[in-house]
Amino acid sequence: MDKKPGPGLFDIENPSVQEIPSIRPCPPCADMAHYPRALDEYVCRRSDRKLNLSLLVTPQHRHMRIVDYRLGQYKLKCNIFDEMAAREKLKKVYTLVEKQDSNSWRTVGFSKEAIIPGYFRNADAYVMSRVYDQEGRPITGGIAKLVHEKQVEFGEAEPVGKKPSGLKETFIDDPEAINAILHLPEVTPLYHPFGKGVMHPHFILEVRVGRRSLWVAAEINDAFGHAKLDILTLPRSIKERRFLAWMVNKLVEELGETSDISSVFAITMVEDVSCGQILLDAGFKESGQLTRHMQSEEGRLSDALMWYFRIAPKASKIRKLAFETDLPIPIPAKKVTDFDFDDEEEEVAEHHDEDEDED
Repeated sequence: MDKKPGPGLFDIENPSVQEIPSIRPCPPCADMAHYPRALDEYVCRRSDRKLNLSLLVTPQHRHMRIVDYRLGQYKLKCNIFDEMAAREKLKKVYTLVEKQDSNSWRTVGFSKEAIIPGYFRNADAYVMSRVYDQEGRPITGGIAKLVHEKQVEFGEAEPVGKKPSGLKETFIDDPEAINAILHLPEVTPLYHPFGKGVMHPHFILEVRVGRRSLWVAAEINDAFGHAKLDILTLPRSIKERRFLAWMVNKLVEELGETSDISSVFAITMVEDVSCGQILLDAGFKESGQLTRHMQSEEGRLSDALMWYFRIAPKASKIRKLAFETDLPIPIPAKKVTDFDFDDEEEEVAEHHDEDEDED
């Protein structure tokens, strides 16, 4: 006689069984059609509260970010992610953790791809990822065993100088105005929010060049003192590239002056040399290559580059000098390009990359 199958990970008809986690979508906002760039958000919990995850799916790039609020259960978590990836047809899942917790994720098949210095305000974030092949199977041995599809070389950085003459900038922080901009065809389709519950950037810097608008945006996490920066308008000329580099520099300055932000990061597609050069000219540094992290408009999976910028403390003399002379901030950078993909770290208490949102 056939046995009745047990409840699956996506079956919430048996909430009394503590050992079985349930996955459910977060309640959507009133009109998700009004926010076409919003992520698909899920929560995964057990009734004994020993498992508590937020799963942030980016459909256009076919990847999922994991926000983990509990230590341990790594094998069970990995099984959940694999099932979620199969269900949502994802090609990658990833999480951001402190160095001491990275080894726990490595033991269940995740690999370290990049570092964001100062992401947790007083600690760096390690980007730990798990990639799937065309059949949806996790790649054995982790991402470190793969050869990146494309390597890219940039020109020498051209530091941003004084504000270009005739350029007038406008800071936009009205949510409706920001969302209206995201609906415009000039905004790159590669843009997507990063944080939990975020529908769009928190503010946008706009510059008009003739009849054309250039936009650079920032999504802020005040709890951990970091921000994600996005170049929303792709440059059409060297002149626009230089304007955008100045805008990136100006936006970083504004973040440092008006928010308690010490770390800014950005992600660009490997093939997008112009945006990478903009960040390089604005003083950003590359810290790693993210395997199959983005999907082009044509549906082709592509690697991406992780960029970061450290903002000096407000009391820093070197920062004051940089802003007074309109020069990029010469912050001494922590060396992050020579980290060992196979280093072993003892497991200690985890620090989470989001404030826990309890019911």
